[in-house]
Amino acid sequence: MNKPPAEIRILLVDDHQLLRQGLRQLIAAQPGLTVVGEAFNRQSVMDQIPVAAPNLILMDLHLEHECGVEITRRILAAHPQVRVVALSGDADLKLVQEALHAGVSGYVVKENGSDELFRAIRAVMDNHLYLSPEVASAVIRDFMKSFKGRQPARAGGGLRDRERLLLRLVAEGKRNKEIAGEMAVTVKSVETYRSRLMRKLGCASAAELVRHAIREGIIQA
Repeated sequence: MNKPPAEIRILLVDDHQLLRQGLRQLIAAQPGLTVVGEAFNRQSVMDQIPVAAPNLILMDLHLEHECGVEITRRILAAHPQVRVVALSGDADLKLVQEALHAGVSGYVVKENGSDELFRAIRAVMDNHLYLSPEVASAVIRDFMKSFKGRQPARAGGGLRDRERLLLRLVAEGKRNKEIAGEMAVTVKSVETYRSRLMRKLGCASAAELVRHAIREGIIQA
């Protein structure tokens, strides 16, 4: 018999009680996910971790009186086994870079909805880095500056035309609905094609697809 997946124990960090309650309700409806505690500042987080024993923390970066990035840095220094997914209202490159340097395993833009949050949680717990599409685009655009003036690789070697198109759209940070419109297919078809492309290229996340697109010259600075 297959071993059931391990429970993902989640600690919520947000200084707005209403938002914590909303997240708790959303997470409660997901199999395998359990909220084991809530915190609103650095001290309450550090007090909760030994008691609640979370393996993942959802960290609001925009706390009113403290810096979520600094709290993340302190958490991971004391509890390196814990994964942190940053929640933010924007995709500001400087903030993203600070969060990544602090050690977050995921960065989710709040306006993108619960489906993306759950994808991020599961990706991070599968040892992958997860970035919201617009965040990935900002990071990649900054990274691509170092490629200016270089000769790109042969674009998308081994890929069919529609696979190259899909890879380019993903790398540009387009959402599945936008990709479906450009490719004249359904959103469900996009999800299927995307999964096939990831398997074909050996990529486990959108960020890896973007890196592949850069290497192959499918997107250029």
